[in-house]
Amino acid sequence: MPHPIRFALPVLAALSIGTGSALTANAGTSSQTDWINPVIKDYGKMHPVPNGALKPDPNKTWKIVFDIGGGDTTKEGVNKALWHVARAVNVYSDAGVDQEHRKFAVVLHGAATPLALSPDAYKAKFGKEDPDTKLKEELTKAGVKLYVCGQALADNGFTPDQVGPNVEVALSALAAIPVLESQGYELFKM
Repeated sequence: MPHPIRFALPVLAALSIGTGSALTANAGTSSQTDWINPVIKDYGKMHPVPNGALKPDPNKTWKIVFDIGGGDTTKEGVNKALWHVARAVNVYSDAGVDQEHRKFAVVLHGAATPLALSPDAYKAKFGKEDPDTKLKEELTKAGVKLYVCGQALADNGFTPDQVGPNVEVALSALAAIPVLESQGYELFKM
């Protein structure tokens, strides 16, 4: 009988983990990982997990408020948290939850406040195009409601007339999130 560790090594060697390849236990077999974007076509790619546990029921209405206060960006330059909201839309869609049953809201504040600016206001403030414009447009088309904290706007020296067409000014994130929670939204901190 082979020693258990010696037996395990060839099995481990047969596993392939690489850029763009899936984990496989079959020696010599390599398959591409499938990434899809069912709703948000350019952002939030997701990997289908057909037999995954804890899938959202497509007949239930899912109400989620995403609390975004960070300014971290992806390697492509878009806001990381907003990109993950796009992934949430794609994940729920892939699970069969249509737009009517997806009630997603985003509350922007803190370092994420500039995400609320219109393309013109962003360019005037930062001297470059807003890398998140298309992402915000796609989220809005998918039914995601975007709100910005009115207090964070003032803290950052912005005015409501500088806010983009896809964003509503809320009194405050301190009020917006509890109000949405009182309406049945589940809080997801980003």
